[in-house]
Amino acid sequence: MSKMINRLRCVVAILGVLLLPSLARAELTVVQVAPFSGPLADTGKLVQQGLQLAIQDANGKGGIAGQKIRLISKDDAYKVEETVRLVRESAADNPVALVGLVGTGNLAALQQGKVLDELGVPLIGVRTGAGDLRRPTHPLVFHLRASYAAEIDKLVEVANSVGGSHFGVMYQNDAFGEDGFSALKKSLATRKLALQTTSSYEKNTTKVEAAVDTMLAARELTSIILVANSKATAAFVKAYREKGGLASIFAVSVNNDREIVTSIGKEKAHGLAIAQVVPFPTSGVLPLTREYQAVLKKYAAGAEPTVSSLEGYVYGRVLVEALRRAAPKSDRAALVRALESAPFELGGFVISFAPGRHEGSQFVELTMIGKSGALIR
Repeated sequence: MSKMINRLRCVVAILGVLLLPSLARAELTVVQVAPFSGPLADTGKLVQQGLQLAIQDANGKGGIAGQKIRLISKDDAYKVEETVRLVRESAADNPVALVGLVGTGNLAALQQGKVLDELGVPLIGVRTGAGDLRRPTHPLVFHLRASYAAEIDKLVEVANSVGGSHFGVMYQNDAFGEDGFSALKKSLATRKLALQTTSSYEKNTTKVEAAVDTMLAARELTSIILVANSKATAAFVKAYREKGGLASIFAVSVNNDREIVTSIGKEKAHGLAIAQVVPFPTSGVLPLTREYQAVLKKYAAGAEPTVSSLEGYVYGRVLVEALRRAAPKSDRAALVRALESAPFELGGFVISFAPGRHEGSQFVELTMIGKSGALIR
């Protein structure tokens, strides 16, 4: 009897060893560290929504060579130290990739502290356009949105085309704001346009009163560029308009139009121009946006299409397609090779990387908050 029991134990142990690889491959884990609380909570949640849509759609179609994708989300509240801690902590989840990070300073801390290098995990999709974080190319970071320089150049071009000649800027006092401010100075210098006045505000605050007064004091001011997040932008626009400010106001793409309108009302938000780095989410022209709308309706019934959610969906689509290309191996090195191979054609919207070039898109277009409070082109 004891011999039979020992034999059974051996058989069970052998079967366990044989089954381990298939169990390990049952799921492909990806981790998103982003703000789900704090000043950028709405942005973080919308990017997460888009990611989940792409992953749910892929899993509903059988996953990646039979493997389901599992998304783990961790809240960093837009705090740099929390981003670093949570990314390091994610090593315990053994992710094949990180995806959907939010914030310039947050990515800077990961790159400068060599956190990504230590973990060896590729990062797909970061909600920042800072040029200093793209050059030189980090071998594990893949940017899917245009640079702030490209955004701001488009804002200046449009402002100038409608008579803007004297510019002011309010920027966030950190790496994000400094990058945008530097890009603005270059764009204006190229066009021989005047930067009449500048002001800044502190990150994670809406203390923009001094900036408002500075802009109001500049009598010839025609155009104001805001390198700011949604809450600070909303506070500035509200105070500036209430005090009689007449200059046209332009904002970079990190701004959430829905959050701004909810915060200050459609009347004050009306006319705010916002750069976008993904196609218009309610458009029926591109197959990408039609697909996004269909998946949103299927998995998030009642939810409205938004720019930030579509951006998250683009991140997810690229992740899914790269995993498919890397299959059946689907490890980190294979994923990087897949990302650097052929372009990703996402229904009329193309993302393209190459070894040594991890800026996948330079798409920028301008939108505006209309009278109804909805975003228009």
